[in-house]
Amino acid sequence: MALADHETGLILSGGGARAAYQAGVLRGLARILGRDTAAPFPIICGTSAGAINAATLAVHADDFRRAVARLLRWWRAVDIEDVYRTDLRALSMHAVRILGSLLGVARAPQGATAMLDNAPLAATIGRELDLSRIDRMIKQGALRALAVNATSYATGQAVTYFQGALTVAPWHRTRRRGERCALTVDHLMASAAIPFVFPAVRLRDDYYMDGSVRQIAPLSPALHLGARRLLVIAVGQFSGQRAGLTGGEPRYPSFAQLAGHALSSIFLDNLGADLERLLQTNRVLDLVERADAAPACLPAAHVDAFVISPSQDLGELARAYVHRLPPAVRAMLRGFGSTRGTGANLPSYLLFDRGFCRKLMALGYADTMARRDEIAAFLAGGHVRYVPLAHALQ
Repeated sequence: MALADHETGLILSGGGARAAYQAGVLRGLARILGRDTAAPFPIICGTSAGAINAATLAVHADDFRRAVARLLRWWRAVDIEDVYRTDLRALSMHAVRILGSLLGVARAPQGATAMLDNAPLAATIGRELDLSRIDRMIKQGALRALAVNATSYATGQAVTYFQGALTVAPWHRTRRRGERCALTVDHLMASAAIPFVFPAVRLRDDYYMDGSVRQIAPLSPALHLGARRLLVIAVGQFSGQRAGLTGGEPRYPSFAQLAGHALSSIFLDNLGADLERLLQTNRVLDLVERADAAPACLPAAHVDAFVISPSQDLGELARAYVHRLPPAVRAMLRGFGSTRGTGANLPSYLLFDRGFCRKLMALGYADTMARRDEIAAFLAGGHVRYVPLAHALQ
């Protein structure tokens, strides 16, 4: 199919194991686009696990179908131990270190405030991705820019590290900035360093955590990089979970419920708010144009956006797969109350189990194909009446 003649940015949000859903969506997009389509997304932005998916697409930007095939192969075969250590000794050591650091017994060692050791993920990324190809893709014109987002522990700033064409300039805004660099495994690990779950990652003179934490404008990096149309693949429902009514006395929220809601807030709330701001800006610009005012006098332009998000509650889907976690991890999560109500959100971020991930990929593919005509029109440049919360209100 023919694509729009202006830059389209792909935004892949964060969400741990939930990012398998994005692989399913991308499979659907590859089928809709067909075999002879040029690189559909010259601008790719990713956060947390979405940054790893984004890097895979960027490394193979000259062949979108091949990039998607690589991504599907990885998610279909993923094992929890490819991502973090699950043995009882490692989990016990982290628990002792966390307790010791909280009690001030001794100076906390590096990574002490994280529940899990995700060193295996760094090894997996280094083995699977040749990040040196990114520069080659940019020089060939198959890619304009790849960006990954991280958050500074020292300043609280949201930092977008990007590798792109020389025409792309760095930027500074309130509490956020864009910085040019040659992207490495450390940048991807920093973007995926979920607070309290995975250790912080050092980049030069600072430590960084998951890029979703202080990302108040998730759409902004793609726009700074030159995108004027955005396709966003989210990994959560904008309406949140619908907790079942038990008819009994309400239970005090468990640690897992607190953590699950915190992660949902980190990964989804800012994205939903930014999409609503974009919608309102588009409406204002449309009114200005209809009033025959000169749009050129405004430092803004209409930006079309299309969002694909899960049609089912991924936290609820995860409950059927919790038993497949390693015993030590399952015992830890059970102690946190992760099998009750919205507490199931927490394991949905940590369930890098191939059965669960394949379920998410199938859902992503089905959700995409259910909107096939809309997506084809959007990618071809057709105007799509976009309502950010359409699926949440159904």
